[in-house]
Amino acid sequence: MKKLVLLLLLMPVLQNNFAQTYSTGVVALDTDYTVQFDVNTTSNIVTMTMIGPDNIWLGVGPGISTGLGMGNLGDDAIVYNSIGLQDRNMPSGTGTPNLDSSQDWNISSNTTNSNVRTLIATRAINTGDSNDYIFPSTATSIPILWAKGSSLTFGYHGSNKSGTVANLTLGTDDYVLNQFKIFPNPGKTIMNFQLPPSISEANIEVYDTLGKQIYNSYHIDDSKIDISKWGTGLYLIKVSSLGNTKTKRFLKI
Repeated sequence: MKKLVLLLLLMPVLQNNFAQTYSTGVVALDTDYTVQFDVNTTSNIVTMTMIGPDNIWLGVGPGISTGLGMGNLGDDAIVYNSIGLQDRNMPSGTGTPNLDSSQDWNISSNTTNSNVRTLIATRAINTGDSNDYIFPSTATSIPILWAKGSSLTFGYHGSNKSGTVANLTLGTDDYVLNQFKIFPNPGKTIMNFQLPPSISEANIEVYDTLGKQIYNSYHIDDSKIDISKWGTGLYLIKVSSLGNTKTKRFLKI
């Protein structure tokens, strides 16, 4: 009984910690160039998805308004070129954006298909670097300056630049993930795990009533988990995918 009370007391705290993800959605920068920023307030991680031609350099400046030209001195610039993904910052006036002293973006995936590059990278919402844009953790608007080159060698963009404003809103995947199923519940020997149709992979963590993690594994599509050795009682099933996290309660009998 004490364990059950402790779990019920912990649930509001855990659910508040599993906060939501805000997303710009896919933002069209040009006819062949898009970017998306997903801000996860639980992990404090921003995920950027940049899609564009694979034979030219691509750059974005989050937080820079169109009317500011190349932005103010030190404004954030993110550039993918022949060297790779680079953290840069705007100069005073015209010129090549300078390399940051710290390179904070980490590439998760970099693929090309039919001459189109899809780049996925992550970094902290606030890196502590004065030259890095601090992403908002609420629904708001984000001005974005962008540019692209004529080759992968980083250089002058010519007329290939402009800006737009993206709206950061509650990510739809946050709601979709909540549709995952665990059954039978209560269960005795096997727990079946079923992801929503639009999500194919997720990390599953299980916590007992004392908050101790007893299971942690990455799953693709639907799975069966052997629970025959678990003690009877309530458990928290935490599922994470695409920067979102949801939890449900499970009873082992």
